[in-house]
Amino acid sequence: MNRRLRIQITGMHCDHCVRAVEEALSSAPGVRECRVEIGSAEVTFDDAAAKKSDLPAVIRRAGKFDVASISQIDPT
Repeated sequence: MNRRLRIQITGMHCDHCVRAVEEALSSAPGVRECRVEIGSAEVTFDDAAAKKSDLPAVIRRAGKFDVASISQIDPT
């Protein structure tokens, strides 16, 4: 089942940071879609193929970033 999350990310300061996080999330297993801007990301992922708890490590590997919070976006 697809889930949508809003992730608050610290350590992002420029467009290069946005691209690094976007590329990392886009290539992560189970991620179907992501939209990244400085300080946050919205991610749609298949929870049968990935765990929410895997995403912070993906973001940290993209650079000197950390995850401040992850919240589910309610479906409309």
